[in-house]
Order: sequence, then C-alpha cells, then structure tokens
Amino acid sequence: MRFRGYRRPGRHSAGRWIVAALGLGLLVAALVVANGPYRQTREFRRVAACQAGGTECFAGEPGTIRGRDEYTTTDSNSNGSTSTTTHYEVTWEESGGGRQTREVSWDLYRHAEDGAPATLRRWRGEVVALETGGTTEWFVPRAGQMLWLWLILAWFGLGVTLWGLLFGWWDGFFFLGYRTFCWMFVSLVPVAMTVDALAYGLHVGAIFVGELLFGIFATAIGGWMLVSTLKRW
Repeated sequence: MRFRGYRRPGRHSAGRWIVAALGLGLLVAALVVANGPYRQTREFRRVAACQAGGTECFAGEPGTIRGRDEYTTTDSNSNGSTSTTTHYEVTWEESGGGRQTREVSWDLYRHAEDGAPATLRRWRGEVVALETGGTTEWFVPRAGQMLWLWLILAWFGLGVTLWGLLFGWWDGFFFLGYRTFCWMFVSLVPVAMTVDALAYGLHVGAIFVGELLFGIFATAIGGWMLVSTLKRW
C-alpha cells in the first residue's frame, strides 16, 4: 500500500546522503558537547560515593519544610487507552529565606511534614539532596540533566543517520513525526537509567529491577511501533 506523496529515492540519491550527513553531524556534535557534562557527572559520583561512606563530603545547611502538594496527570497512548500518574512535590525554605519546590518520591513525601526541619546538601551551589523525617531524597545535578539532553540529541542524530543510509523514503509529515516519536521513546528510559548510574552508581535491588523491567517493556513497545511502520519498505 502506498500513500499519496510517497516517494522512494534511489539507493545512491543525493538526498539520502545529505540526510545521513546531517544526522551524523548532529550525532558527533552532541557527543562532543556531552563530554563536559559527562565528566562533571562522574565527578559528582565520586563525591556521592564519599558521602555514602560516612564522610560529610557535601556542604550542608539547615532548612525547613514549607509545604507539600499532590496532583495527577493523565496520558493517552496510540491505542486510545489512558494511564494516570500521581506526582508528589515538596517545598522547602533555605536558611537565607529562599524557597524551592521539587518533585520527590512517595517515601520522602509522606515523611516531610509542614514546618519540620530539613538538611539540604549542596554541590557547586545547587541542592542535590534533601533530608527530613529520617529520609533522604537525591536529585540529579544539572550536569546530569544536561548529559541526558545531549545523549537524547545524539540518539536523534543516530536515527536520522540510519534513516538516510537504510531507508530514506518520504510518505508524509504524519509518518515522519510518528516514527520520530517512536525512535525517541525507545531511548528515554535507557538514557535516564544510564545517567542515574553514572551519577549514583549501579545499585541492584528491587527498585532497579522494577525500573529495568519497565525500561525493557517501554523500549519493546516503542520498537514494535516503529518497526510496524517500516513494513511497506
């Protein structure tokens, strides 16, 4: 079955090589820029390991819990089914009077009482851990967030490169957007788990196994959705 606007270029057409070159350029550029955040994330990992060993390696300051919030979001997939996710947020006040709100786990949320004392752990000026009620929540530093972003862009560049080299047909903006979504969806959980492992180390346990199984499931779904659009090739 062919759709209106479907065009399959020749194997050696200039358009396919241009697409592949653009994708390769984006891939290389993203990996080069990711080198800085990668080194910073590894440095953070060394300090986090020092903290876990019982030595106060992060600068700490007193704080106070100033509020909690709980809300839900609803997402729909391509099959029309919906899923609801509950989010938990905690607001704390720093010793200087500034306030910050972050999404946290259910475990810290249920222990964070309004007005309760807290300890804030800082690294290079940013809060990377919140301790209250006997529970500690760690946050990925900005370097890790930037590393995640550049790795995602590198994955996108890889997809563009492969599309130009192996496929390269044109069958409309809808399928272009749909395939891009599927390709990027495949990378979300693996890249996030990789950044977390770089920042905090690899700790095999029930939480890790659950995240791994979810990652495999999500990657398989995204891959199946992508491959199903290539059967016309």
